[in-house]
Amino acid sequence: MLDVPRQPEAATRAPATEPVVTVARSRQAVECLREAWAALPVTNIDSDIDYFLTVVRHAPRVVAPHVVHIRREGSDDLLGVARLEELPVKLRLGRHAIGRFTLRAIVFSFDGIVGTAGEADERLLLAEYLKALDAGVADVILMRNVDVAGSLRKTARAMAGRLRWGHARSVSSRWIADIPDRLETFLQVRSAKSRNTLRRQERNLHANFADRMKLSRFDRPEELQELCRDLESVAARSYQRGLGVSYTGTPLEHGLIELGLRRGWHRAWVLYIDGAPVAFWNGMAYGDTFAIGTPGFDPRYTKDSVGIYTMLRMTEDLCADPAIGRLDFGQGEAEYKSAFGRRSHDESEIMIAAPRLRAIALLLALSGVSALNDLAARAIRDTSWGRRLKAGWRRRAAEKASS
Repeated sequence: MLDVPRQPEAATRAPATEPVVTVARSRQAVECLREAWAALPVTNIDSDIDYFLTVVRHAPRVVAPHVVHIRREGSDDLLGVARLEELPVKLRLGRHAIGRFTLRAIVFSFDGIVGTAGEADERLLLAEYLKALDAGVADVILMRNVDVAGSLRKTARAMAGRLRWGHARSVSSRWIADIPDRLETFLQVRSAKSRNTLRRQERNLHANFADRMKLSRFDRPEELQELCRDLESVAARSYQRGLGVSYTGTPLEHGLIELGLRRGWHRAWVLYIDGAPVAFWNGMAYGDTFAIGTPGFDPRYTKDSVGIYTMLRMTEDLCADPAIGRLDFGQGEAEYKSAFGRRSHDESEIMIAAPRLRAIALLLALSGVSALNDLAARAIRDTSWGRRLKAGWRRRAAEKASS
């Protein structure tokens, strides 16, 4: 375990004419930044102050917040939204673990560099976090979902130097879709043949189940317990559960859904057949964007296309909401993402090691394994045998979840 120097809950440095830097290391200290936080252009729900505090409160490996606020005369404020976390790391070759260790990490929220207008601002904010690494506060800095073509990645790499930079981090595409005012317009991205197939699937579903099926939308705080119960009922059978990415009802998930319902962010659509939940889609609305969670469906109803039917009902509702202009499908290669969305940009992690031998050595090992896995992932993605192998993994995961 890394020996971490004791730090005050909030430290402020204010030399004359210099930027005023505040580092908030407790929930109480973060609360003191609420007014300044609210004045900044937060675009991702993950960096919203209430969402962030919910993560800090419920995530099992979070040690404390590590939020940096910089106030400057004559310029906009800057904010770094991050937390100190005990990060378990598995060295994996494919699906096989070959080693594991724990790093104390400063983990940024998504889009957690807030208010910057270019490289100079990014340098000013990142310098405060590099000072924390130098002081022994953490082993690494971790930023997820960073635009590989953006200035932040270039700035961070230049400041870290080659030795302390995490190399060969895997790259994933982010898929988004514009939300028009009608579902039919949304479906224009599909071919006429595909649209006809979707209509036929919907007709067949109604013909097979008629008044035995019901779709419910959940968006009120008093519906929390019923919603979580029915999400778990579906997720327990889904192939996503077998892959370890589905809803699991942890205190963190429960807390975020409760917050989302209370703030009017969270919405869920659940399809029922004979009174039992068989499919769901859910997500969070923040600004003009609706970001989906991980959907789920009961594999016993695969041939009935209950997942796609529920997704289209969700999309139909979003089209009717003038506040929503964009659907964020997230990362990954799931078929529905490329079928209904467009590739927005590529994202990757940033990892920077502290200037200490153990941290640098572990990051070097992680970089080497990541490079090998990236080669294998490209082979799976770009070859027919690889795609068949991946489909087989998902099928076995679904069978394991439903057994």
